[in-house]
Amino acid sequence: MTKKSQKPEGDLEVVVLYCQHGLSEQAQGSAWSEQVPGILLRAVMMPCSSKIEVPYILKILESGADAVQIVACPEQSCKFLVGSLRAEKRIEYVRGLLEQIGYDPERVGISRKLSQSPEKLIEIARARAEAVRPLGINPMKKGEQQ
Repeated sequence: MTKKSQKPEGDLEVVVLYCQHGLSEQAQGSAWSEQVPGILLRAVMMPCSSKIEVPYILKILESGADAVQIVACPEQSCKFLVGSLRAEKRIEYVRGLLEQIGYDPERVGISRKLSQSPEKLIEIARARAEAVRPLGINPMKKGEQQ
């Protein structure tokens, strides 16, 4: 994967947090970024989706990401039994918080997949970007006023 630090004007930044146990054989690395048309994808491997905490997700949005997508294992395939269930509950909680403060909860999503390759993670990020594209850029970007 290529390393890019700046996103072109108009591109959405999507952060994908994915469980290391849901990776395919060819996927390697713990963090990478990829520029694809219309999206700057930042992917971060987590030891388990249950390690994704609410403040961490909010900090990602606060720092300017337009969307966050969690990729967890299917419930019956979770190595730690309830890790993906915990992640789902945290995402539901974050979505509720966003709604309470007047932000669209679509900025945060979760999917449950196994055998993820970098290409599949890009597809998942593209789907999240398309869900938030009508919302425009993240109003939480530092220095921006609502």
